[in-house]
Amino acid sequence: MIKTVAEILQGFMREEVDKLSAYKLKHGPTIGDMYEGLSAEILDRAIPPQLNLKIVDGFITDGGESLSGQMDCMLVRGEGEQIPFTNSFKWHVKDVLVVFEVKKNLYSKDLINSFYKLRQVSENYSNYLFEGEHEGNQTVDLSSSYKTFSQLTGIKAPNYHDREVLSKDNELIYTTVFMEQLMPVKIVLGYGGFGSEYGLREGLVKFLEDEGEGHGFGVPAFPQLIICGKHSLVKANGRPYTIPMQDEYWDFMCSSKANPILLMLEFIWTKLSLEFDVGMPWGDDLEQESLNEFLKAKPVISEEQSGWMLKYEPLSQKALEARGAVINWQPVEVTSAMFAIFTRLSEESVDTTEEDFIEFVCKESGSVDDFIESMVSTNYVAFDGEELNLITEKLALAALPDGRFVAAENNSGRLEAWLAKSF
Repeated sequence: MIKTVAEILQGFMREEVDKLSAYKLKHGPTIGDMYEGLSAEILDRAIPPQLNLKIVDGFITDGGESLSGQMDCMLVRGEGEQIPFTNSFKWHVKDVLVVFEVKKNLYSKDLINSFYKLRQVSENYSNYLFEGEHEGNQTVDLSSSYKTFSQLTGIKAPNYHDREVLSKDNELIYTTVFMEQLMPVKIVLGYGGFGSEYGLREGLVKFLEDEGEGHGFGVPAFPQLIICGKHSLVKANGRPYTIPMQDEYWDFMCSSKANPILLMLEFIWTKLSLEFDVGMPWGDDLEQESLNEFLKAKPVISEEQSGWMLKYEPLSQKALEARGAVINWQPVEVTSAMFAIFTRLSEESVDTTEEDFIEFVCKESGSVDDFIESMVSTNYVAFDGEELNLITEKLALAALPDGRFVAAENNSGRLEAWLAKSF
């Protein structure tokens, strides 16, 4: 369903962009207003009306003295403060769900401006969360962040108040994951600009090479999505995209030429499903967006401060053009021994120090350490040093007619759809 909605909205956007491009007008601010209005219309068509949300433009406050620059488009709840004699609003960051910066053409200057402006949103939320006033004893469901942290690191996530049991590196990742859940989704929407995925990547890298040192260039500062025409930069922050860490680095930014409206819906609908505990019409599509490695981040901890070391994964224009926009979804193939342990994990955690477990694994697979690593590498299991635990919402297992065994997260019915198509 989400793919169908995205295709409809993309068709609408293309038709309206053609009309705007043909409209004869040379007044820059008014041209900007037209594209901001189109963006608001697209957003309005993507949001379930029963949630009673509003689409406004204006400023974001942390409830104190900090105020952002003017934002082109915001998806908000609750009530804001209308700025006298204007149609713009001042809105508290806790009630802002999504923020858009809209550009007719996104080139280096516009990309830099958007980065800095949207970074203010992250700073405002951080100010509110750690220093602001909070109403009553509001509870937040953090299960999404526990799952994301476990998928990223392979380590079972402790409860938030027990996070200090983690290493300092992992505690920084842990805290960042929670911030990514709680703060507004930040999207740069450029209707044109850089002509290729390669050009968009290089534009952001050039900016980081020139400016990206010191405070303010860590993982939380980056927008969740930067769209430029048909190409996008995508944040793999677990909502919804997750790439497990490798060699202590988090692949936190990727690039893609998947339908940008689909990518936008994935981020927005994920935010809404978490904030309002509502089921969105995801569907069981057997295609998933292809993400190309781009920026990695590694926690760096010293006695004075903590931060991130960024690493660029260069890909040539030829290599990027050779890659598709989507890939076919498949379940994870597992061994018969892993299948047996997954079956047990469906009922309870598994103690890897038990004699029965050690004997079974040594007989079926050889090394216990290698077996645990294989289980964790599926991205469906976390390990706390002794126990294996599932981190899926709805694990499904299948023994295939050809003798293979597979496992999958099946909360959207994908495995059944894949089985029906494949056998």
